[in-house]
Amino acid sequence: MEEHWAMIWHQAISRSFLNGKAFGWNKTVIFHVTSPVTGNSLRLRFSNRHGASPYEFGAVRICAGTQSAAVMLNGKEQFSVMPGGVTVSDICPLGVKRGDEIEVLVFYTNAVLDSNMTEEDANLLRGNRTEGNTDECMHKPLLAKILGAYNAVPSIEAVEVLTDEPAKAIVAFGDNITAMSRWTKPLAKRLADTYREEYVLLNSGISGNCLLYEPGGIFGPVYGKKGITRFSQDVLEIPGLDTVILGLGVNDVSYLSDKTAGEINLPAYQNAVTAMTDELHARGNRVVIQTITPRLGVSPVMGRFTPEMEKLRLQFNEWIRTAGIFDYVFDAEAVVREERPDGFYYREELQQGDHLHPNAAGGQRLADAFDLEMLTGKRG
Repeated sequence: MEEHWAMIWHQAISRSFLNGKAFGWNKTVIFHVTSPVTGNSLRLRFSNRHGASPYEFGAVRICAGTQSAAVMLNGKEQFSVMPGGVTVSDICPLGVKRGDEIEVLVFYTNAVLDSNMTEEDANLLRGNRTEGNTDECMHKPLLAKILGAYNAVPSIEAVEVLTDEPAKAIVAFGDNITAMSRWTKPLAKRLADTYREEYVLLNSGISGNCLLYEPGGIFGPVYGKKGITRFSQDVLEIPGLDTVILGLGVNDVSYLSDKTAGEINLPAYQNAVTAMTDELHARGNRVVIQTITPRLGVSPVMGRFTPEMEKLRLQFNEWIRTAGIFDYVFDAEAVVREERPDGFYYREELQQGDHLHPNAAGGQRLADAFDLEMLTGKRG
């Protein structure tokens, strides 16, 4: 009988901030996944794509309902993941049902090598907490508190469930607005409620990521490779790929300057998105694209947003709406925008205070606005 491993949770991996020194070591990160499918076994995909040395794990445990089990590699509960790519764990004989909440507890003993920040409720506790009570208040490193960032989930690239039937993967390929999961999680719930176990929605967002440009500076490594570079790894390599939601661009326009205009411009954006769309269509995949949400009024901490930047954002959106090459254009800007005399702003009640990112209500509004028949291509 053929095995069908459904990827029920995924994160695009980037390098860690300050090589993991800001997050420390000998810590346990705890996060939760709601399974959209039913299966009788689980496994994890560990990443050490960006480290130059082995990644050391003191213990990893998965809990589902009243059951829990250690995640092992080659029969060992303490193990190392070698640099250079992805390592798949041993099969964990833990059954789950659609809608079950899965708790993943990861005790790492060296500095964080690969990470992302996609789980708002991820907790970070000192020492090995994979066996004890983890119902503690949220703990964050000082830097994460200052930046308002989530705790990173280090080195875990995917959670997979062994299912009787294959699931179709819808991949959200975006930046911070995607990575925050505020619209992807409620949209995943809508899909599960409507189509039961037919689809999984996976998050391939990276905060600060651009489609066309890789910023330098101290935070550059965290922002990941530009979208046109990471597209193959974070989209095309996803098993069971069915549909891709393209959502990059809001950070590109914020880096527009005399120095970057040769890289960040309308023709470059058109060429990049068209090339990705053509490749996906050639593989038989559906392509959904989001218009780029407003950035006017953004907090000065995130840099000055100039009229030239806003002009380019509007040009991107006009092309998205009129290109005619996509299976579905999801007009995210129209869902969340408020028109004022000087332009489009994020609606106050839908943004988290920085005029750039959706709050919980904004994420829900975006998720509710998706036409599921247009998203999946399923009629009636």
